[in-house]
Order: sequence, then C-alpha cells, then structure tokens
Amino acid sequence: MRKQTLAGVVFSAALLGAGITDAFAADETLRSYAEKNGIYIGAILNSQWFGGGLPSQYEQVHKTQFNIVVAENEMKFDATEPSENRFNYNNGDKMVRYAKQNGMRVRGHALAWHSQVPNWVNNYKNDKKKLLSVLKNHIDNVVGHWKGQVDEWDVVNEAISNNEPQWRGFSVWYQGIGPEFIDSAFVWAHAADPNAELCYNDYNLEQGVNPKAKAGFLLEQVKRWVANGIPIHCVGSQTHVEDTTTDKHFIGSPDSLRSLARELAKLNIKLKITELDIGFKSGINVSKSDLERQGQTFRQYLDIILEEPNADTYLIWGVSDKWSWLGGLNRQKGLIYDDNLKPKPAFDSIMVRLQNFEPPQDTSKQDTTVSDTTVTDTTKKDTAATDTVGQDTTISIAKIVGPAGLSMQLNGHTLSVKGAVSARVDVFDMQGRPVFSAKNVKGSVDLKDVSEGLYVVRVRSGSASLTKRIAIK
Repeated sequence: MRKQTLAGVVFSAALLGAGITDAFAADETLRSYAEKNGIYIGAILNSQWFGGGLPSQYEQVHKTQFNIVVAENEMKFDATEPSENRFNYNNGDKMVRYAKQNGMRVRGHALAWHSQVPNWVNNYKNDKKKLLSVLKNHIDNVVGHWKGQVDEWDVVNEAISNNEPQWRGFSVWYQGIGPEFIDSAFVWAHAADPNAELCYNDYNLEQGVNPKAKAGFLLEQVKRWVANGIPIHCVGSQTHVEDTTTDKHFIGSPDSLRSLARELAKLNIKLKITELDIGFKSGINVSKSDLERQGQTFRQYLDIILEEPNADTYLIWGVSDKWSWLGGLNRQKGLIYDDNLKPKPAFDSIMVRLQNFEPPQDTSKQDTTVSDTTVTDTTKKDTAATDTVGQDTTISIAKIVGPAGLSMQLNGHTLSVKGAVSARVDVFDMQGRPVFSAKNVKGSVDLKDVSEGLYVVRVRSGSASLTKRIAIK
C-alpha cells in the first residue's frame, strides 16, 4: 500500500446518516474519501467555537468533512501558561474530547514560537539558564498533560527569518538562548511523549528549495538534526498563498513544495500541509472563474499529499470565509466554504480529486516477472485496458439510481435525469476541474460540447445528490 490505513479513525454509521448541509450525499464526504486514500484532511476549530460562538451548522460540517483537527489559538503558549507555572488546559481539553467523540486525529500547535508568548516570559530574556528552564517546564507540562491524546506537535514554529535564510533574530527564545533552543525543544517534547510525531512548522516553504529560500535553509537544518539524532519526524508547510491574479509575490508553487517533499523523503521525514488557505486581495471582485481557479490550486496542493509517499496531511486554516484570519493579511475568500457555510468550487475540486484518485501501482514486487510477461501478458493487459474503457461506457449508460429516487442515464451525449422536477448538473474532469455546468435541468441535458474522455458528473436536486464517473465518446 502507498500509505498506511488510518486505523485510529472511525467514521460511524450514525455520522453517515446525519443531516449534512453541503452539496454531496451523506456518504460522499471529504473525510470518507480521504480515509479511503490513507490521508488526513482537516481544518482548524476557530477560536469562536471554544466559547460557543458559532452556529451548530459549523460543527456539523466540521466533524462530517474532516478527520484531523487543530486549535486556532487555544494550545499556544499564552493560552496554556498565561502566568508562570500556572497552566490552563480547559479549551485544549474541550477540543481533545471533541476529537475523541468524532474519531479525529489531533494536532498540537505550537510549543515554541516567537509570537503569542505571555509577557512574563520576557522577564527572563537576559537569563539563559532560567529561560531554558521556562521552556522545558512548559513543554514537559503541556505535552505531558496530553500524552497519548495529541498525535503530533508543532514543536517549533516559524523560527526562520522571512527576509533571508537565517534564524529569526527577534524571538525571545533565540535572543535569550540561541538556536540550540530548537534542538532542546524537540528532545524535551520527545521525552514527554515518545509516541507523538514532532514537526517543525513554517510558512513560505512552497517558494523553492534553493539555498536562498527559506525551504532550502530549513532542509540543511533538517539534515543536521537527523545526523545528530534530534527527534524530528515531520515538516509542516503552512502554505498561506495568494491567487496569482492579485500579487505574484505571494503565490507559492505546488511544484516547489513537491520538491521539498521529495528531499525530505530522502531523510525519512514527512511533509504535512498544516495551514492552507488561498486568498484573494481584499477589495477586488472575485468572479466565478476566480473561484474555479482557486479550486484548481487547492487540488494541486492536494495532489502532493495524495501522490508523495511521505506526505499524509492536508489541513486548511479555517472552514468558512466568515471566520478567517485572512483579513489581517488584506486577503479574502481563501477557504473552501463561503460566508453561509456553503461549499465553494474549491470543495468540489477537492472532493472530485479524492473520489477519483488512483494511487500508482507498486511494481517493486513484480520486477522479477517483467521479462516473463513482456511478450504475452502485456499484450493481453493492453487489450483489457481497452475493454475496461468500453465497460465503463456501458456502466455509465446503465441507469444509475441515487438518493430519494434520483437517477441519471447517459445515452451518447445526452444525460437524462429522473426523480427530480429540476436539477443542477456539474461535470468535472478527473483532476476535479469544472468543465460543464447547467442549472434547472428538466429531464435531460446535452453534453455535446464536452470532449471525449472520462469525467465525473454530479446531479443535485435539493438535498439529494448523485455523483458518478462517466465516459463520453
């Protein structure tokens, strides 16, 4: 198998039967398809959730669609140790209980960071010995409190300068201790919970692995940590990027992040996308085509997690555009649900890609038989492949029945829809990109303008939704 099965994740029958507010049927969720593909897909719990400040619909969407969770702010240093040696775990405990009840993996964010450090820590910035003691005590207590419950930690967050490849100089930890605080933090976290995965987490890692880029600098540090036996298991790429039409300075490259994943694989280190959003500059009008392009970019980053063997996590920094930190960056509409918690084209693009991803076959065990099958078996397989397409076409022509009697039937280029007075039909290519859409379909729709090939068609009528792969000839 390409990735291990998510044995610790439970998707209960009760949850599958629950009412769902988004467009897909109850058994067609990001979560269910992510689990089938052996990956984690998730979103933060926004800070308003911890105080009961979000509608019930928010939590229903969150627990239905995602299988990994992290707190937006509630496990950071200032939240967990607001005054010296006095710890507050209430909100973190609430999230851990929620995760357990809903079969979710838990990320802890973050132990050592230059920001959101309570003022009392600065009292010791000129006392290295004391500051080391403060950091160790914090990690011992926080990681120890959630030992066996938090599956992975961002041990060190954003320690690299954004302007040039070097350590961030104005961090209280760097100023008071030096760069060795990073090595120590990983060692202490591992001692507190030997079974937790430990990550270094940062932004702009999607901007290249050359020596002058942040990812290039980090890669050299990871090599050093691995060589020195520092217990690091993963690198988290925050991946806060901006759409190319607004400001190219901010756009990241999925190809560059994939290159980082492959370099990390050589060191037996995982790559995780931990804080993804793809925003547009505030103040501009965002069109339908802009949102569709945004969905394609979300899909391109998902491809890394699906296709690279050492990548397993795709976590979005928010659920709905209504509750998003992006306003502080002068950005907007960077998430996969709109202000009304309705799924956007980005949701569709992710869903279709998850539905139709086929992992590359592992041929390592077949190498010894390649020469035996070249003459005869390969020819037969080629013929079978051709037949398979024919079979797909036959299947797609057969009547497909969905929820509440909703059904569709493809004959040539005509898609007939039954069981609904009117319906919406959306057609996607195999990468999740929209290629055709029609509203208020009454009985049938002509797909003659859709090129030959394999597609995914989704028919929606009210709360009923039916999705199926089709072949157009």
